[in-house]
Parts: sequence; structure tokens; C-alpha cells
Amino acid sequence: MVAPVKKKTKAKVSKPLAVAPGSNWDKLKAKIACPSNKPKKHDLQPVKKTFEKKKNVEWIDTSTIVAMDCEMVGVGSDGARSVLARCSIVDFDGNVVYDKHVKPMERVTDFRTHVSGIRSKHLRDAIPFTQCQQEVAEIFEDKILVGHALRNDMQALMLTHPKGMIRDTTKYRPYMRRKVNGTKLFPKSLKNLALEVLKKTIQTGEHDSVEDARTSLELYKHAMAPWEKAIKASKAPGILVGQLPPQRHPKTKQIISNKPATVDSDEDDFDAAIRNMKQGKTKATKAYAIPDAKQLSLEEYDE
Repeated sequence: MVAPVKKKTKAKVSKPLAVAPGSNWDKLKAKIACPSNKPKKHDLQPVKKTFEKKKNVEWIDTSTIVAMDCEMVGVGSDGARSVLARCSIVDFDGNVVYDKHVKPMERVTDFRTHVSGIRSKHLRDAIPFTQCQQEVAEIFEDKILVGHALRNDMQALMLTHPKGMIRDTTKYRPYMRRKVNGTKLFPKSLKNLALEVLKKTIQTGEHDSVEDARTSLELYKHAMAPWEKAIKASKAPGILVGQLPPQRHPKTKQIISNKPATVDSDEDDFDAAIRNMKQGKTKATKAYAIPDAKQLSLEEYDE
């Protein structure tokens, strides 16, 4: 008898189990993915370049930039006249280059401690004024000088500096303000500028000339590129530079006009009025009553 032929049975193929999406198995498959999908070494890969904005200006040597601030005390019978009591200078990186207390040549009648931070103990071992003047003059040689209301500090030091080498934050147009319904520009205090531009709070109590010098430097750095371009394009680098802020309606705050406003130059209204009066063009009025000239010139904007 012939044995019956057994039918061949196909081997059962195990079907993969259904895996819920987002399970751990999906994560594991991603880790053991086929290496053939990976790019080979000789394949060209696009290189993403990151460009950092240059804060510095290529034609300006930052090693020639210093920032200064001075603190004053009052002398005279009423303490109204200001004289130098401290001078602080920092370099472009904010490092202190010079910080010394200066002994006034007159008896101090008002230390103005609440503003200046100066006390009698600070002036006991202070250096003579002439020594400070000579040392500061040597630092300023061939330097770009940054500061806030530098005219007051320079007069207190009895020094001069080329106008084209001065960067005063009270004379940079975008940092200035208009009075209501006015077109003339006026300086802002260093405290307000630091809060508006740098979002930084300073001068909460006694002033620190090192901190103020660094703040002026930060304000300059913040607008260094447009500031220097405006000076380079200007025929008279000593005057106000920069783009005028737009004139806004006092109530609606909407822009009224972008036309150039009337801006005073290095001289203020008082100086112009006195000059005209001497030339016989105008008469003295109550609006231009002449106060103490030194007191006016040394008055600080942010006091």
C-alpha cells in the first residue's frame, strides 16, 4: 500500500502587535533607525553662520574712549557755588581709570551729601586741586570723552577739550526732550535716561560718580553707531548730532510732524540774551535776570 501524502502546512508568520502611537516603542525605533539614512561624511552639510551685531564702530579705536563724572560741593556764604570734590574716570570696558577726592581751595559750607555722597572724612586725605587737574589732563590727551553735562565738569576742572572729541549725552538729540507745545530741545537727567533707554535704576540715594560715568558710557554704547555716523557726516561735529525725535501731541501722543525742530547750539538762551544785550540789540528783561555766573554754569542737570 502506498502511504498517504501529507499536505505541507505553511509556517505561521507572526504578525507585529499593534502599537499605540506615541508609545515607548516609537521612541525606541527612532533610536535604532537604519544607519543608511544618516548622511555620509563626504556629504556636504549646510553651515549655519551666526552673525553678531557689531556694537563698535570700525573707524573708532575704543581704547581712546573714556567716560567721566564729577561730584561737587558748595562753597561761599550760602553754599550755592559749586566746586570739585571728586573726579571719576572709566575706560570703554567700565574699568576705573581714575577715582580721587579733591580738596577744595575754599572752605566747604555745604557738602550736599544727599546728592554728592561727599562727607568731611572724604576730603581729609584728598589730593590738591592742581594735582587732580594735571593728572586728568594727561588722561584726556587724544581721548574721546563721554559724559553727562560735561560742560559743568570741565569748568569745575578748569580744563577744555576739543568739541569734536566730546560725546555728551545731554546734547545727543534722540536723548533730548521737548516741552509741551514747544519745538526747542532740552536735556534729560541721567537718571531718566538710564531708566528710559537702559531700563536701569540709578541715583536712588546719594550719587556715585563711578556709577554715573559708567551709565553715561552705556548710553553712548547704546547709540554708538548712529551717533558716530552723524558726527562723521556733520560739518561741525561740536554741535548737537543725531536724528530729531518726532514731535507728538501732548494729549493724544500722536506724531504731529517729523520736520526739524529749532535746536539750540552750544550756547543757551541766557548766553545769547547777554550777548545781544551787550551789543545793544535787546534790553535786559525779568526773564533774563542775571544770577551768579559760576553758579549757573556749574549747576548740574540732574540735581
